Amino acid sequence: MSDRDRTPRRDGGQRRDGGPRRDGDARRDGSSRRESGQGRYAGSGRQGSSRRDGAHRGAGRADRASRGTGSAGRPDEPALPEDVAASDLDSDVRRDLLTLDKTNAENVARHLVMVTRVLADDPALALEHARAARRRAGRVGLVRETLGIAAYSAGEWQEAVSELRAARRITGNPGLLPLIADAERGLGRPVRAVEIARSDDGQALTGEDRTEMRIVESGARIDLGEAEKAVVTLQAEDLTPGRSGTPVARLYYAYASALLAADRADDAVTWFMNAAAADVDDVTDAELRLVELAEGDVTDPATVPTEEAGEAGSTAAGQSIAGPGDGAVSETAEPAETSAPVVAAVGAPPTHERASAAQPTEDGETPVARESLLSRYDALLLDLDGTVYAGHRALPGARETLARIDTARYFVTNNASRRPAEVVEHLTSLGFEATAEQVVTSAQSAARLLAEHVSPGSRALVIGTDGLAQEVREVGIAVTRSAADRPAAVIQGHSPETGWAELSEAALAIRAGALWIACNTDATLPSERGMLVGNGSMVAAVANATGTQPLVAGKPAAPLMADAIARSRASRPLVVGDRLDTDIEGAHSVGLDSVLVLTGVSSAMDLLNAPPEQRPTYVVGDLTDLAAAADTVRIDAHDGWEVAVDGTVVTVGSTGSGDLQSLLPALASAVWSAADQGSLDMSELAVTSADPDVQGVLESVGVTAVR
Repeated sequence: MSDRDRTPRRDGGQRRDGGPRRDGDARRDGSSRRESGQGRYAGSGRQGSSRRDGAHRGAGRADRASRGTGSAGRPDEPALPEDVAASDLDSDVRRDLLTLDKTNAENVARHLVMVTRVLADDPALALEHARAARRRAGRVGLVRETLGIAAYSAGEWQEAVSELRAARRITGNPGLLPLIADAERGLGRPVRAVEIARSDDGQALTGEDRTEMRIVESGARIDLGEAEKAVVTLQAEDLTPGRSGTPVARLYYAYASALLAADRADDAVTWFMNAAAADVDDVTDAELRLVELAEGDVTDPATVPTEEAGEAGSTAAGQSIAGPGDGAVSETAEPAETSAPVVAAVGAPPTHERASAAQPTEDGETPVARESLLSRYDALLLDLDGTVYAGHRALPGARETLARIDTARYFVTNNASRRPAEVVEHLTSLGFEATAEQVVTSAQSAARLLAEHVSPGSRALVIGTDGLAQEVREVGIAVTRSAADRPAAVIQGHSPETGWAELSEAALAIRAGALWIACNTDATLPSERGMLVGNGSMVAAVANATGTQPLVAGKPAAPLMADAIARSRASRPLVVGDRLDTDIEGAHSVGLDSVLVLTGVSSAMDLLNAPPEQRPTYVVGDLTDLAAAADTVRIDAHDGWEVAVDGTVVTVGSTGSGDLQSLLPALASAVWSAADQGSLDMSELAVTSADPDVQGVLESVGVTAVR
């Protein structure tokens, strides 16, 4: 049995996502008690079962058929039903009890089985059985771990901390750290919870344990009034919408709770909806939270007093994690059926400002200053190829813009062929200022992902450059170039030297059972000569040969974006890129705003045809427009423009007051709205305008205009 198998499962009372507790019990996420209370002590065949036959209810009552387990000098113990047998416990787990005499080991095992049976529905009774087991076998790490989990589920925070710490000393199980940290929250010590999460041991957690710890840290941040930090903490996890299952539902729920605490009610609604859709086992109250938000029946966490520690539901973590009442979900009326064209009034303010400072008008009055795009964000997560440069040529205005602005910037690239120092060298040669700390590559993220899935000292077959191979070595994984070495994994990144022989080695290893990780799946690679073959095209060849698909580290997958967020330590970063299918979709995967620059792969026509998961927040011509007024370049309805949709034809008209820079954002907003409503056929989309100035702007950005 692996360490992962022996780690306490988190779906039975151990809930740590910062959500509300509505019944004053030990639960920390507002979830129901319908899920099982399973731990590593759960027996095979009965693992995690919540008995529905009533056998576990009031098991200690005198009228039940049971066998007492007390003995002279030992406090009374809860009675055990006749149908509880030591053999119900998994055989691997029973081996931990071999140091006990046979009779005692059997009774301890039966108490542990009872903990499993009743933990979800009767945590107080489960705690009695766990305490009985501890009195009989206090030196067995498994028993101390069981008591810690039972105490946690019953809201006995101090006992939980003591027992879980003892269990960790005995067993060395790192998976207990999230429970310990959250029990510290229960004691009203969120600062201590954050310290545990940020400790070396906390940071060393991987997989499910890492996610659990981040959920705890996010909740503790909310306890401390650091809602934005709570949001960023969870953005380092895989927030790709559309997944399902209990762990995913809890992660989505935690993220929604953090967004709500940060007064981002609209975003929170989206993620409560994602949580509800993912919650196939009905373990959260996401649907209830949506109803409350729709009705405006939510509580501002800042107005809820902290209860005294020691009471049931006593910590700040137990407060209702909800936003202001004005964040209710609005109902959208269905569009009326009509044969007439759909008309949307779109446009921009009457003047275009490149910065937020307002300038006096001719009559001496000063208009209301408009916030610049840059002023809304504290970091830029910039793509490189097609955004900052194209091959060996800096894109127009990029150098000057990045040199002028004070906003922190990080260069986030799917290109896995070069290490950060090499990327910095390339940027410097083009006149940019950068450090290796500012560069986040898909090779780094892929190597980190690899280290989470294979044991240190394992061997990985590297398909890519020596730079990728070195990233792999630096996470403690050995490197090979041959499938004959029986590698545990294959990691594939772009290299101009990759050919048939290298791809064949990858296919052989993958068919033999090796884990497969791709740095990115970009089909093309921008250059000054045009679009070249990208890593995704070579990944597709291996996929075709093996019939399998890889884990992906780079955009649009979440790992690279999560690493960039963590590196920046920003509370509100903005993703800037030229590709809808990587940069913009990658921003969606971690819930960030994004801006599309029309200097690379994706065109204005691609923008109009973008599916929901690839739609940016803003669109600009190039990086110089990052200084534009945010409301001007935001894809939304604007005054000054009229867009009529009829079949496949979109007609753009001007009222004379629209800012030309807002034309494309306005057009995209109207097209998306019509497409989503089913009133626009996107198969043969054509855009037309009777106004020559409007037509000129459309053609200048690559929108097909016909008259």
